[in-house]
Amino acid sequence: MAKQRLTELEGAVLTEIGHRGNDTSFKVRRAFERSPSSSWSGSAGAVYPAIARLVDAGLIATAPGDTRRKTRLLSLTEAGLAALEAWFSDPLAACSIGADPFRLRAGLWETLPAGRRSEVIAAMITTVRAEMAKLKGRDDLDPVERIGNDLAQMQQEMRLGWLIRTKTGRMSGCL
Repeated sequence: MAKQRLTELEGAVLTEIGHRGNDTSFKVRRAFERSPSSSWSGSAGAVYPAIARLVDAGLIATAPGDTRRKTRLLSLTEAGLAALEAWFSDPLAACSIGADPFRLRAGLWETLPAGRRSEVIAAMITTVRAEMAKLKGRDDLDPVERIGNDLAQMQQEMRLGWLIRTKTGRMSGCL
């Protein structure tokens, strides 16, 4: 797997272990669960199998923990560190437009009848503003999260601007 491209989930798992200090499967899963992004799954059904694949591929090492729960401590192997660096340094993957739930739906809003479209756009404006407030209120961020949070704020500001221009008819049909 070290030579194959990591999935976004696998790269994020390695980040949680290698840079954020989440050294158990439970802590990694909790980090996803607490993420402000609805795109990440905090479910055991997604995270635990990803960790198992990365262990099997030799990217994560395990060691016995010091608890009665048979906790296994996780750390990145040299191959894991190399795979993580390749993942976060891949310009095509990092700069891809990728999955964006807003962008996917925005064009469909134009297909709604005018009254319904106005309602949906108004609800989106309210929601984006609420999301922006949550992002601005975060003061518990480590260096890895802080930059992501700043970028998320900028993205929400762009979404808000587009929604307002669309609502007022100054940019209908453009995204």
